[in-house]
Amino acid sequence: MKEKDINVKIQDVLLNVRAVAIIVHDNKVLFQKRKQDKFWALPGGKIRVGEKSEDTIKRELKEELELNSFNVERCNSISEYFFTFDNTLIHQYIFSYVVSVDNDEWILKEKSEFEGKEKNENLVFEWFDINSLENAPIKPDFLKTQIDDIKNERIMFTSYTEE
Repeated sequence: MKEKDINVKIQDVLLNVRAVAIIVHDNKVLFQKRKQDKFWALPGGKIRVGEKSEDTIKRELKEELELNSFNVERCNSISEYFFTFDNTLIHQYIFSYVVSVDNDEWILKEKSEFEGKEKNENLVFEWFDINSLENAPIKPDFLKTQIDDIKNERIMFTSYTEE
């Protein structure tokens, strides 16, 4: 039986739950997007039914980037995010984790946009300067300020509705 993502349509709203990785290296943060998208997001994906959010991070980093040497250090934030995508209202919960990657991993050597390793997923990745996120095309918008707080060891909760 194939695992099912937590992705449920309730009336006219799509409810889903994601886990994402905050990977910082040389004062840059790693982001991903599908090639056709305009906006970048933190790497990660939907949590499957019965899967711990931390395990989602591990699965996604192995699938999308073929990473083996990394450590999911701690939960940084839990966010509630309301937005519209493809004419559908989305109600999304996001668990963000600080992740450290061993220095020998290939992604740390990439200097510009690069492709992910997962077949048929059409993903590209790029490092964004942590001091220039305010003008970066990333979503959700609250990440632009929230990532600055990763040194803060308390878990943050954010509720954000995109206009």
